Amino acid sequence: MTVPTLPKTLDGQSTSRWGTEDAKVVVQVDPQTKGSDVLFKLKGANERTSLLLDETFSSMKEEEAEEPLPTFNEESCAIWNMGWLVSVTTFCRISLTTVSTAFLGHLGSKELAASALASVWTNGVQMLIFGFAISVCTLCGQAYGAKNYALVGVWLQLALIFITLLSIPVMISFFYVDIVLRLVTDDLEVLMLADRYARYLAPTVLPQAIYCALRQYLQSQEIMEPPAVIGVASVGVSLVTNYVFIYGCGPFPALGFIGAPIAQSVSSIFQPVSLVVYGFWYKGYHRKTWAGFDLAACMQWERVRAFVSLSVGMTINQALDEWVYNVISALAGSLGSVKLAANSVLFSLWGLTFGIYWGFGLPMQVRSANFLGANRPAAAKQTLYVSTLLGGITTFICALLTYMFRAPIIGFFTEDPVVAADIDSTMPIFCSAVFLSGLHIIMSAVVEAMSLAATLVAITTAGSWLTMLPTSYLLGIAWNWGLHGLWWGAVCGEIVKFSLMVLTLWRIDWREMARRAVRQSERSVLATPDVRPSSPTPVRTLFSAASQRVHHVPSDSKGTPTRRSLRRMNSYGSTSSAHASPAPIHSIAISP
Repeated sequence: MTVPTLPKTLDGQSTSRWGTEDAKVVVQVDPQTKGSDVLFKLKGANERTSLLLDETFSSMKEEEAEEPLPTFNEESCAIWNMGWLVSVTTFCRISLTTVSTAFLGHLGSKELAASALASVWTNGVQMLIFGFAISVCTLCGQAYGAKNYALVGVWLQLALIFITLLSIPVMISFFYVDIVLRLVTDDLEVLMLADRYARYLAPTVLPQAIYCALRQYLQSQEIMEPPAVIGVASVGVSLVTNYVFIYGCGPFPALGFIGAPIAQSVSSIFQPVSLVVYGFWYKGYHRKTWAGFDLAACMQWERVRAFVSLSVGMTINQALDEWVYNVISALAGSLGSVKLAANSVLFSLWGLTFGIYWGFGLPMQVRSANFLGANRPAAAKQTLYVSTLLGGITTFICALLTYMFRAPIIGFFTEDPVVAADIDSTMPIFCSAVFLSGLHIIMSAVVEAMSLAATLVAITTAGSWLTMLPTSYLLGIAWNWGLHGLWWGAVCGEIVKFSLMVLTLWRIDWREMARRAVRQSERSVLATPDVRPSSPTPVRTLFSAASQRVHHVPSDSKGTPTRRSLRRMNSYGSTSSAHASPAPIHSIAISP
């Protein structure tokens, strides 16, 4: 009698790890063995066969999972080759806002304060979109590591659909900023300027979100050059357009204050358009993973559920992390326009320093997602160690240089001596917060690669809203420490977030995270197969009630012993059938 073939997975692939054919178990019963003796002997056959198969599959699993880890130098070089390009990309992207801030700072402190006040709302609500774009890096990275290239394009399609729909209400909200900002300040002149600034920023919402998704799509495949090239070009566009629209040039009249948001809109539209032209149309980087729009593929319920689940978590985390600083900016507004202007410059510096050290955070997220999708948890763990070391050193140097060259940096943003004095006195506290935030953000990248959005939300809530905001209010407002108190609160919050992140990564189960990534990438998880039939059969019933000594002989259909062969994994864990042989049949000979 013959046990039915092994059960298949949902995608129709056999769970057998022996080869491309279904494995079978043939039970040969001696004719002289009858009655209860058969049941007794078959039970022993089942027990011993199960032990043998468990041992065999375990050894196969270990052998398949064996992949040489990159050396420290190899991993460092890989991260550095990606990191400096990511730093250029992020630094240039954030510079678009910084350039406008610098131009406004030279117009006057009122204009600078108005742009900072408008950003309290505009930056905050845009976080509701960017979470859906940021999740592309994690999902596409896992799918790319699992060699499921079609799924990489599907995740991008889902992101583009969702961010387009969400951009509409966000853009509408930019026209009603004054209603919210009345709660923050009673300076009518600053409030009027902030309302105008936000209205002219509305066209930036959708282009920035699309550019973010396209950038993450390429970066998840370790394609870093196009975003870096476009980033450098966009800074040049921003410098030219800010000067032309604010001060006028030739046929273009001087628009003054509103020239800054118009210039920012032009630069924001330039980014996705030029990336599509250069990276997709000219270079063709999308050909490997993009097969065109396929609504049937991207609207499958399981995929939509996985994407929305991760994106909502990422959105909440990004929003909580961003909004707390927007609330602190609002608190700075209650201290007066001078303090608000000084705080605006500090936040611009905060973004620029983030652009530098994130060059080590994103490569860690990309490579960790790739390794986890390839079921290589040890390699992902090594990436964490190397990236944290390199990123920590970079963050420290960045904070140190910011403090050492604070005078020329402050002069770049403002000529107001009162504002400059406030910034200079706050700089030591600010640099401490930068260093701690850099460590926390770099380490959080690997948690994002694991799709642990809920964990990130919990850490951000504890550090930002339960620690940073109350401490900033207590020190800065209640105890009258002013701007210094607000930033001491930021230091306390970043310490809590960094500590919780270390604890989380210390206790994480890397193998389980790899299994989840493989499943999410729609690849089979390497695990010991269940060799039992999926439904009760007469043979299964017999196996549950008998015992005897057995002989285990892998053989082919003619009874000839066969040699087991393994499907080898490539660098990212996919299998090749080049070495696969027909499935052996396990003969269980029962003798009296």
